[in-house]
Amino acid sequence: MDKISFQSEPATAPSLPAPAVQLVAQRPPMILVDALVHRDRPGNFSVVAATVPLAGVFLGPDGWVIPEYFVELVAQGGAAVNGYDAITDNAGKTRGFLVGIDNFVWQGRARAGEELRVELVKTFEFGPVTVMSGRVFNRAEQLLAEGEIKAWEQA
Repeated sequence: MDKISFQSEPATAPSLPAPAVQLVAQRPPMILVDALVHRDRPGNFSVVAATVPLAGVFLGPDGWVIPEYFVELVAQGGAAVNGYDAITDNAGKTRGFLVGIDNFVWQGRARAGEELRVELVKTFEFGPVTVMSGRVFNRAEQLLAEGEIKAWEQA
């Protein structure tokens, strides 16, 4: 009698750039990231694109973002990376929570409508805990902010 194999289909990574709305739980007006544009899983490096919203809670009265915007931007970038990996691994959707920030430094500012690039490096992953360092750049390649986020994810 022949053996029957019950192997699952191999995971297929979504093509990049992948719209963030397919990868993260946030929805307008709270979604800050536009797309995951690069994922190097063996190198733990990713790039996310974002456009500063034209209105909302992250903008000051002068049209510049408040510093907390950069923390949430890095956190949502990390969520996009983890969402992409979950889809690639056929792992199903997870819910994530920001549980810590470390070493955040604000070196610049961003205005409403400005296009930004977030570079992320996953530095630690154990069970439901992920740590990522993030760096936010504007189109002129100026480093605007950098720091580390810790997230807890559960199925």
